[in-house]
Amino acid sequence: MPVVSVRRVPEYEDEALYQAVCAHFEALGVEADITPDTRVLLKPNLLAGRDPSLGVTTHPAVLRALIRRLRELGAKHILIADSPGGVYTAASLKKVYAACWYLPLSELAELNLNTATGEAGGFALIRPVMDADFIINCPKLKTHGLTVMSAGVKNLFGCIPGIIKTEQHCLNPNIEDFSNRLLDLSLVVKPALTFLDAVECMEGNGPGGGKIRLMGYTLASRCVYTLDEAAASLMALRPTMAPTLRYARKRSLSDPAAVELTGDPLVAADPPFLLPDAITKGERFFSINGLFHHFFGRKRTYPVVNTERCIGCGRCAESCPKQIIKIQERKAVIANKGCISCFCCQEMCPAHAIETQRRRAW
Repeated sequence: MPVVSVRRVPEYEDEALYQAVCAHFEALGVEADITPDTRVLLKPNLLAGRDPSLGVTTHPAVLRALIRRLRELGAKHILIADSPGGVYTAASLKKVYAACWYLPLSELAELNLNTATGEAGGFALIRPVMDADFIINCPKLKTHGLTVMSAGVKNLFGCIPGIIKTEQHCLNPNIEDFSNRLLDLSLVVKPALTFLDAVECMEGNGPGGGKIRLMGYTLASRCVYTLDEAAASLMALRPTMAPTLRYARKRSLSDPAAVELTGDPLVAADPPFLLPDAITKGERFFSINGLFHHFFGRKRTYPVVNTERCIGCGRCAESCPKQIIKIQERKAVIANKGCISCFCCQEMCPAHAIETQRRRAW
C-alpha cells in the first residue's frame, strides 16, 4: 500500500526540519537504500532566481536537512541539480543558486554546473538525472496556471534541460497531452523518494506570481503519484481538477483509496487554496462560478501584458514555446494568434506583468 509520511514543521527551522527528515526516512525505510557509494541527486524546484521568502522555489533549509541526514547515513556523493526556466548554462545556474540562497549549500553538497544532457525514454534529460542512483524529488507545493497544482509530478519537468522544455509544450499543446507527457516523464525519471516542501506554499497565480500560504507541513512518499494525492488533499483541491492526478488515476498509476497516511494528521486548507486567474479569473472558491470551475474544469484563457508593470526584460519571449512574444519599445507584445495558453510567460515574468483574459470554453 502506498504510504505518505506526514510531519508538521511550522517554520524553516533547521532542527525541526532535520527531525522531520529523520522521521520520514524511518517511516519509508530510506536508510536501507543509502550506502557510501550511492550517487544521490536532490532535485529541487528552482523555477527561477527568486528569494526563498517568495515561496517560488524549494527552501534551502529543506535541502540542508536532507543533506545532513544523508551524510549521517554515509552518503558521500550528493548533488543538487535542476534546470530552471530559460537557458541552461553554468552562468545562468550560478545566478539562480545565488538568488535562491543555495550557495551556502555548496559547503555540504555539490551544486551542479555540468550542463551536459542525454536522452532516455524519448526525453532529453539533464545529465545528473541519468547518472544518479537515488533521486530525491524535492518539489514546492504551489498552484499552477496550467496544471492547477505543482507538486511531485510537475516538479520533474525540470529534469528536461533549458528551453527544450518549450518543445514539449509545442508538441503537447492541450492539457490532456501535456499532462500525460508529464506522467510519461515521471515513469522515465522514477524518483526513489519525493519530499514535498509544504511549509510555506503558494496560492493564487502560481507557480511564480502567487501569494504565500503557510501550511507548516513536509510530506514524503516513495510514490510520486500518491504524494500528489495527499498534496491535493492538503490544498483542499478536488483531485479531478488537477489533470496530472486525473490522468494518473485513469492510467492506474494512482489509487486514492489505497493511500495510507502515517505520522501527523493532515489537515486540509480552510479555506481551500486560491486558484490562479488562468483557472478561475480571480473567482473565490465559494461562489457560483468558483464552484462550477472547481467541479467541472476551466474555460480557455490566454495571457495579456500589463504594460504598466512590464519592464521589458524579455523573459516571457525567451520562455514562449510558440515564439509569439516580441519586445517592442521596451514592452512585451503577445501576438493575437498562435498562443497555446501554457502560461510559461506568466510563470517566468519577474514583474508579475502577465495577466489573463477569457477566451472560448474548452
